[in-house]
Amino acid sequence: MSKYKIAMAGEHLALLYRGPDVWNRWRQDHSQKSPNLAGCNLGQMDLQAFDLSHTDLTSTNLRGANLTGVNLSNSLLCGANLIEAQLTRIEGVAINLHHAQLQGADLRDANLIGGDLDEAVLLEAELSRANLVGCSLKHADIRRAELEAAQLHRADLRFAELAAANLIQAGLSQANLSYATLTGAYLYGADFSRANLRAAHCSQAYLVRANFTDINAEEIDLAWSNLSKVNFTGANLRRASLRGARLHRAQFNQTCLEEADWELASLAQARGLPSLSC
Repeated sequence: MSKYKIAMAGEHLALLYRGPDVWNRWRQDHSQKSPNLAGCNLGQMDLQAFDLSHTDLTSTNLRGANLTGVNLSNSLLCGANLIEAQLTRIEGVAINLHHAQLQGADLRDANLIGGDLDEAVLLEAELSRANLVGCSLKHADIRRAELEAAQLHRADLRFAELAAANLIQAGLSQANLSYATLTGAYLYGADFSRANLRAAHCSQAYLVRANFTDINAEEIDLAWSNLSKVNFTGANLRRASLRGARLHRAQFNQTCLEEADWELASLAQARGLPSLSC
C-alpha cells in the first residue's frame, strides 16, 4: 500500500472512531469520496450504524465485527478477515469479497446480488435466504454451509466446494456448477432448471424432489445419491454415473442417457424412461 493510501486510511479510521453520526455526516458532505479503511483493524467492533458503501476494506480485519444491516454495496473486501462476523441483512450489491475469509460468518438474508466471491472461504457459514443472484463463486469453499432457500440463480459456481452443504429449496436455475463438488449435500426440492452441472461431483447427495429440467449434466457423478421424484425432463445426462442411485418415481421425459452408468440403480416406478441413445 502506498504512503498516501496509508495516510488516508489513518485519517478515515480516526473519523470512524468518532462514531456513526460524525462518520455518516462526513459521508454526506463528501459524497464523491470513497473512504479508505484498507488494512485497518476493526475486529469485534459494532459497525451497525455506519454507512460503509463504496468503501475500500481490502485486507481489513473485521473478525467478529457486528455489521448487521450495514450498507456495503460496491465495497472492496478482497482478502478481508470476516471470520464469525455478523453480516445478517447486509446490503451488498456488487460487493467484492474475492478471497475473503468468512468461516462461520452469519449472512442470513444478506443481499449480495452480483457480488464477487471467487475463492472466498465460506466454510460452515450461515447463508439461509441470502440473495446471491448472479454472484461469482468460482473455487469458493462453501463446505457444510447453510444455504436453505438461498437464491443462486445465474450464479457462477464452477469448481466450488459445496460438500455436505444444506441447499434445501435453494434456487439454482441457470447457475453454472460445472466441476463443482456437492458430495453429500442436502438438496431437497432445489431448483436446478437449465443449470450447467457438467462433470459435477454429486455422489451420495440427497436430491429428493429436485428440479433438473433442461440441465446440462454430461458426465455428472450422481452415484449412490437419492434422486427420488426428481424431474429430469429434457436433461442431458450423457455419460452420467447413476450407479447405485435411488430413482424411485423419477421423471425422464425427453432425457438423454447415452452411455450413462445404471449399474445397481433402483428405478421403481420411474416414469418416461427413454431409449439410451440421444
